Amino acid sequence: MLKIKLPLVSLALMSASPGLFAEELVVNGFMSVGAGVLSNSEVSVKGYDDDISFSADTVVGVQLSKQVNDSTSATTQLVSRGGEDYDTEAAWAYVAYSPDDVTTLRIGRLRTPFFYYSDFLEVGYAYNWIRPPEEVYSLDTFSSFNGIDASRQFLIGTAELFTQVYVGRLLEDFSVNGTAYDFSLQNLAGVVFGLTLGDFGYRASVHTGDGYTDLELGGTRDLDQVYGLATASGVGEKFALDGKTSHFYELAATWDNGDVSAIAEVTALEHETAMLLDEMSSLFSVAKRFDSTTVHLSYASVRSLKESDATVRNIQSMFERHDSSWILGARYDYDSSAAFKFEVQKIEEKIQAGSTSGEDGMLYSVALDLVF
Repeated sequence: MLKIKLPLVSLALMSASPGLFAEELVVNGFMSVGAGVLSNSEVSVKGYDDDISFSADTVVGVQLSKQVNDSTSATTQLVSRGGEDYDTEAAWAYVAYSPDDVTTLRIGRLRTPFFYYSDFLEVGYAYNWIRPPEEVYSLDTFSSFNGIDASRQFLIGTAELFTQVYVGRLLEDFSVNGTAYDFSLQNLAGVVFGLTLGDFGYRASVHTGDGYTDLELGGTRDLDQVYGLATASGVGEKFALDGKTSHFYELAATWDNGDVSAIAEVTALEHETAMLLDEMSSLFSVAKRFDSTTVHLSYASVRSLKESDATVRNIQSMFERHDSSWILGARYDYDSSAAFKFEVQKIEEKIQAGSTSGEDGMLYSVALDLVF
């Protein structure tokens, strides 16, 4: 499941080095139009039920880039998602300074580099799936942040190395069971390391931040009630959110010989607060190319980890989850910038919201991905 190695994708959708642009404004974009239906509406897949949906995987983005001078450029990427009623937001809006060909400093609104595919999160053309597996790629609410980063590339023999460090903050609404909460992630920071050696690629990243939200003791929202129950049970402090630190860890390995490709990605979430469960997630995928057609098979899983304290564990069990899925799909590149995809995904909810009698179901999806 390696990203497609075409110059058009990199030119249009990644931060650009000064040599890529002339002095005029450069406009590029991407679009995905998808449709899907679930065999069982009791299965939880964001945006889908047992009626066909044409919006959950539909997204359009436009990127504008301007080379201001030899070392400075400005980039904005606007994204509209069908699953969010086509509201438009700035996924990127930054100024980049490159003192040389291998070093870049950026300030503004940036992609949070949690995952291997973070820079291409909405660009369906860049990967074989219709959507990255949600068991791993579940932090879409926090996909962009406001801050500064620095990156540098190194060449040591035949090895290509990449490093990135960033700091910033994030202010977003997030939803639980359809109810919105104000949330901010302060003191957000992280570091990313990448290595490419022949057909192999490796990535490791570490991220941290302090969370703040508008929990109300005695409130009627779901998390308010959990906080109230924890307080009444004598463990309210463990479920407090404000000022509590969360850590996110990620490891990925890839292999691509031009004919067969594979990726493995493992992530871990750790929280100081018991309100958010620690999680372990993983995905494994292999793909085989047949001329313009690529067939792929993937497995992904996520499992919550509860605390050892019996009272805390009992409360956490109400929102524990253990999910996994298999994805079998095909991609047909009928043009150098367009791909048609079909997927069948078997979803197994072993534990969902504390219930061990989770639901199983099939998700059938098609999509058309473009870059321009």
